[in-house]
Amino acid sequence: MALDMKKKIKIVFAGVLFCVLFVGCGKLLRYMLTDDTASYTRIAFHEMYQQDNIDVLFVGSSHCYRSFIPDILDQQLGKNTFNLGTSSQYLDGSFMAIQEAARYHEIEHIYLELYYNVSFSVNKQRTELTPVYIISDYLKPSVEKLRYMLNASTKDYYANSFILARRNWTKLFDADYVKDLLIKKQTDSYKNYEYDYVTGKNEWYDGKGYVANRLAVEDWNYFTKLETEHIDLSAVSDDWRKTLDDIISFCRRKNISLTLVTAPMSNFMLSNYTNYDEYVQMVQDIVAGTDVKYYDFNLCREEYFPNASELFKDHDHLNCYGAEKFSYLFADFVNGKITEQELFYPSFEEKKKEIEPGAFGIAFRDREDDIRECRVVSNRNQGMEYRITLKPAKGKKRLIQDFSENRLFSITPDDHGVCTVQYRLKSHPDKVHKIKISY
Repeated sequence: MALDMKKKIKIVFAGVLFCVLFVGCGKLLRYMLTDDTASYTRIAFHEMYQQDNIDVLFVGSSHCYRSFIPDILDQQLGKNTFNLGTSSQYLDGSFMAIQEAARYHEIEHIYLELYYNVSFSVNKQRTELTPVYIISDYLKPSVEKLRYMLNASTKDYYANSFILARRNWTKLFDADYVKDLLIKKQTDSYKNYEYDYVTGKNEWYDGKGYVANRLAVEDWNYFTKLETEHIDLSAVSDDWRKTLDDIISFCRRKNISLTLVTAPMSNFMLSNYTNYDEYVQMVQDIVAGTDVKYYDFNLCREEYFPNASELFKDHDHLNCYGAEKFSYLFADFVNGKITEQELFYPSFEEKKKEIEPGAFGIAFRDREDDIRECRVVSNRNQGMEYRITLKPAKGKKRLIQDFSENRLFSITPDDHGVCTVQYRLKSHPDKVHKIKISY
């Protein structure tokens, strides 16, 4: 009997020892192989845990962490705000961030940023798990974290999810990589969560989750891959809808006020789509009958937020100048200085009709036959004429078309240079405007 007990104790001890060694070796290998020295979320989650309290939380994808500046919002709202947006944050990632922040803070209000493009994600069809890992890697242990990681993908990815060093195991044989990484991780900057490694020439981490970027798009110089002019709302996933319901229910149980928002995107991005208002209406229908409000700041009137390309770092993210202007506007709206009726157009289609006619760049898609189909993006479907000229990097300038309502033309993917688009209203042929686009 005593012998059996000793065997059991030995077995338990061996199991515990194995687990300790397994976890310890995993942490050591992660430290040696995983380069997170430039990770925004590593610092953001550390700062989130260090806050005395968070009154107002912002969550969402990169549109969130590039649009809402906590330093401005703290001052204007008189609250301690925090931005827990992360790159390509799926909605279940937003829910996880909300739950984690609510574990440690008495949150009064949450603003959930809903960028339409994350609504298509199906958890068990994911093959790119980076948006999941940049959240899960920096969470403290909890049942919610375990549930999040189990539901974020199929079991085929569990090894990478739970054994972090496995993602970069081939680096174990790269002595220079391991040496350089260990040197960086031994610095005071890394150990003290300072900003040195997340500060670049044009982009930097600016505290409490906000990431600033000073690049600006000049005069609608957009040449961007946008495959279609139609947002396929039939592809919105059941996972997205269910998670949104879960977030609403969670906030209700925790007595946290919840507001859904969409941060501004460029006129180039939005004018490309023929049915953006259908997405807005879909979200409004979801929250109908609840106490949750949805505000899409792409419907802002121009006198409050001029949709100038200089306020954006690319086709859909604000730069630091745009984020500053938007954060002050957002605070004024929350504080009641501007009413909903004053600030917003009823629809984006109405906004397109009201603002000045314009061309906002070129969207393209690549066909399998080595043809790049290009489309001039405009806020007028009819009544606008375009004159298109190409000046290749090598070769002579050539006229693609004289003034015509046609907006489509083709080039090859390896063709580069400057495209000049002149445009005018058919009703005012003497008033000609132009933009130049690098392609």
